[in-house]
Amino acid sequence: MQKVKDILKKSWVLILLFIALDFVSKLLILMQTPFELSLWGYYRDLYPSYFLISQPLPFFNILLVWNNGVSFSMFSNNSFAGRILLIIMGLLISAYVIYLLLQEKDKVNRFGFILIISGAFGNILDRIRYGAVIDFLDFSIGSYHWPAFNLADCFICVGVGLILLQSFVLNKKHKK
Repeated sequence: MQKVKDILKKSWVLILLFIALDFVSKLLILMQTPFELSLWGYYRDLYPSYFLISQPLPFFNILLVWNNGVSFSMFSNNSFAGRILLIIMGLLISAYVIYLLLQEKDKVNRFGFILIISGAFGNILDRIRYGAVIDFLDFSIGSYHWPAFNLADCFICVGVGLILLQSFVLNKKHKK
C-alpha cells in the first residue's frame, strides 16, 4: 500500500505540472483571439479557425481551432450529448491508465502513463469548460496540412511512444 502512495505522490506532481503547461499554452492562445462563451460553456468563436501567427516558419502556423471530436476531429458534433459522452469516455480511459500506472514497475512506462494521463485531463478540462478542445499547432508541407493539435495531444503521443519504445526496443536490449 505504501508503494502505491509513493507512486501517486510523485506522479500527481508531474501530472499537475503537465496539465498546467497545457492550460497556460491554451490560455495564451485564447487571449489573442476573439471569442465568447455562452451560458453552458459552449464557445461562440467569431471565426471557425483564427490565424494568430501565419507562417512564422514555412511549414508552421499558430491558429485557433475548436475541435468538437477526438483525434483529427473524428466524431465531431456540437451536441451536448456528444460532449458528455466524450468526457465520460475520456474519464473512463484515464481511470484505466491510472490503474496501469499504479501496476507498472518500469520508470519509462510510468512516465509514459503520466504523460498520457496529463494530456487526457488537459483535453477533458477543455471539453468541460468550452465544449470543445482548443487546438493551435498547425504543421504543413506545401498544401498538405496535418490536423491542428495542442500540447495535451503531444503529451499523449509522446507517452504512447515511450511505452512502445520501451516494449519493443528497450526490453529487447535488457533481455540480451
